[in-house]
Amino acid sequence: MKAEIRKEDLNSPKLSWLCIEPMLLSVRGQSLNAKKEVYQQLNEGQQALYLFYSYHNHTRSLAEFYWFSAYNIIDLQSWNGIRKGLRFFHLIELIHVLDDIEVLITDAKKSGETWQEVSPTDLEHNLQLLQRIEPLYAAYQKASQEAITTMNEWALQHQEMFLDVKEGL
Repeated sequence: MKAEIRKEDLNSPKLSWLCIEPMLLSVRGQSLNAKKEVYQQLNEGQQALYLFYSYHNHTRSLAEFYWFSAYNIIDLQSWNGIRKGLRFFHLIELIHVLDDIEVLITDAKKSGETWQEVSPTDLEHNLQLLQRIEPLYAAYQKASQEAITTMNEWALQHQEMFLDVKEGL
């Protein structure tokens, strides 16, 4: 399963997204089982992009970043998979940021073995949590943009793994 793109899109700053966009869009709004089914059909590089973008595309605001990080850690339990995917691309800086996010979420929301409910509005009601998450969000934004550049370069060098390039689609 490869993404079809036009030859001129090979230089796009969104190349790594284009590599996985059809797969993620095909499961939007579907069950977790449907999402897992598609994920399992992908090669290792595609799986890495799939998990990264399924997370990254939900980090457009501070509240969304906080809540979706917690959701991936607690409910989806996909955090280790996201980090594994980042290791595939050797994105150590971003992995460290995710480690810091996990520590923050765990410190804020876990008592013993029990997780407390997480809400995007937690940041409005907990100034200390807000002050701790803000620098992590800034670090994430910087590291994720650098990671996307690296993933774009990797995809360009390994097109056979991700892409079916067409002339003038």
